[in-house]
Amino acid sequence: MDNERNRIKELLWYELVHAKYWEQYISRYISHKIDWRKRFNIATVILSIVGASTWKLWAVPGIGAWASTIIFCLVALLQILSAVQKDIVVDNSTLQSLIKLRTMYIAYFNKLERLFIDVENKNLSPVDIENQYFSLRETVYPIEELKDSLNIRELRDVKKGGEKEATKYLNSRYCVV
Repeated sequence: MDNERNRIKELLWYELVHAKYWEQYISRYISHKIDWRKRFNIATVILSIVGASTWKLWAVPGIGAWASTIIFCLVALLQILSAVQKDIVVDNSTLQSLIKLRTMYIAYFNKLERLFIDVENKNLSPVDIENQYFSLRETVYPIEELKDSLNIRELRDVKKGGEKEATKYLNSRYCVV
């Protein structure tokens, strides 16, 4: 029975680490997406200002010929950026869904942590531990569905930061990672 308890405890620990990692990854992923959105908007404003402010150059003899080409290129670039904006930067509804997903991971992690502490303190019977663990595992389906629907890509720097923060958190709480 002790071996069975240890196996459940290992599964629980893995799930705890996994939930904390994803919560931290999504937090950093949201920040990354917001930063890209800011850069995109700044670039769009700068291109718009340059395009709008140079149209007076058309009237200058000798400059008008190449100025019109530059302005048309800027306008074309702005139109392309507007057309692909949704594919480049995150929209508000996706951002809200990412925040909701992070909140779901936090709630899931808190439940797992409570169960882990009860296991550590031997407050539950092996049957109760197993029942509570698998009951919690059944609640993960909406989290995974939302995560899959958001098509969250793995970003190297975001992943490293998420791992670092999750490790730091778990080490400060449990001195094990």
